[in-house]
Amino acid sequence: MRALCLLPLLLIAGCASTYGPISAPPTPTSGHPVTVTLHRVQSIEGAALPLVFTIDGAEVYGLRNGETHAFKLDPGQYVFGWNLGLNTCNQTVWLRPGRAVDLTLSNDCNIPPEP
Repeated sequence: MRALCLLPLLLIAGCASTYGPISAPPTPTSGHPVTVTLHRVQSIEGAALPLVFTIDGAEVYGLRNGETHAFKLDPGQYVFGWNLGLNTCNQTVWLRPGRAVDLTLSNDCNIPPEP
């Protein structure tokens, strides 16, 4: 009986075990791309699961607990988000030309609209 109770948790964890690159972010075409740096906070909560970062709904990168990852995007409007187990976060953001963006991602939905 105990094994049956754990089965749904194992299935969820098995489905969400992608770390590192998942798909390439949109390729910058402008001469002045914005560098976006993601920092996943070190936390016990959700530590065994990847925090999967999304751009416009597409899964881009799975961050380990405490990991940092950077990429470049053209300035403009995007929907940034993340999935962590059953938790999700989405926020429309504006990337301004000439600004580097540092996002600290935690278990709270804390993506600023104009980072």
